[in-house]
Amino acid sequence: MDSMGATHPESSQQDHKTNKSDALVDPTRLKKEVVEPIPDVPKLTIHDIRTQLSHMQMVSWQIVSNIQSNINTMQKNQALHQLNLAKNYQDCLHLLKIEEELRLDTFKEQEDQTMQRLEEKTLQVVHLMEQIQKAKTMDQLSVIEDELKTLTKDEEEVDIGKPPLHLRVWNKMMHIVKPIPESITFDPQSAHPNLALSPDLKQVRFEPSQKTLKGTTQCFEPGLYVLGTPGFQSGRHYWEVNVGNKSSWIIGVVKESVERKGVWELNSSNGFWVLRKQDDYVYYCIGDTCKIIQCDFFPTRIGVCLDLFKSNLVFYNASTTDVIHQMSLCFVKETLLPFFCPGVPIREDDWGPLTICA
Repeated sequence: MDSMGATHPESSQQDHKTNKSDALVDPTRLKKEVVEPIPDVPKLTIHDIRTQLSHMQMVSWQIVSNIQSNINTMQKNQALHQLNLAKNYQDCLHLLKIEEELRLDTFKEQEDQTMQRLEEKTLQVVHLMEQIQKAKTMDQLSVIEDELKTLTKDEEEVDIGKPPLHLRVWNKMMHIVKPIPESITFDPQSAHPNLALSPDLKQVRFEPSQKTLKGTTQCFEPGLYVLGTPGFQSGRHYWEVNVGNKSSWIIGVVKESVERKGVWELNSSNGFWVLRKQDDYVYYCIGDTCKIIQCDFFPTRIGVCLDLFKSNLVFYNASTTDVIHQMSLCFVKETLLPFFCPGVPIREDDWGPLTICA
């Protein structure tokens, strides 16, 4: 019985533990422990590896080549800037030398004229003293006294008809310091129908009624904008715009591919880099950001310097060469065009034109 029918206590307890343990196992755990089959991954051949390495080497060499090209361009531009700076200082020194010689000649001429007048006065006084000794009546002495009063008047400073030295020198240096303006004209095809251009394409003004219905894809609508020509892809360029006393205007540059139809925000994302006058003494510089500039001056002539060597745009008060604002163009590769908006007239001065200065 023990060997066939009886159950050993130890064996029964072991089976009970095993069954209890199996009953407590979480079915979800069993599923997680199932090993998923590994998908077949195509193995790279030696040819594939060599091809990829060759491509990476080409990309690396291209990057190195671009870096070297940028270094060469930077060194070339730096050399040009140094030459231009040295030339500007030489021109200024030459101008000062000429001004010094001119002023010395003027002072010498003034001194000679003053000495001549003083010598003439001295002779007149001597002559009057002789007349006093010969005078016999009060009437004769009265005449001599009047002549003496005339001679006692202070010498009037000679007016040489020239402004003060610092103003004369500065006005001449202005043409040395700032670049010669580019020959820019307005592009008639881009002008909004309410913008009237002068025959020489140097002035633009707002007209309340449209003279012609363009309806082309080239003109701006509804924005009261007009482009300038030519466009620029490289180099350093400068132009000046006479804005007069207008209460609002916009000046700057845009990408050649800028959208001309519809309402668009003026920012760099849409291809605009501009200076905008919204009110007297309040200006907005709009590019990557929009910055408000409070000015204590009222420039009537704006200088625009597009420096594609340095990829920046600078706005000046052209009358004083003071910088109004400078912004980065973030290495724009596309052709850039001058951009203008004469604004909508609100007061009498606003009916005046924007004028591209020669």
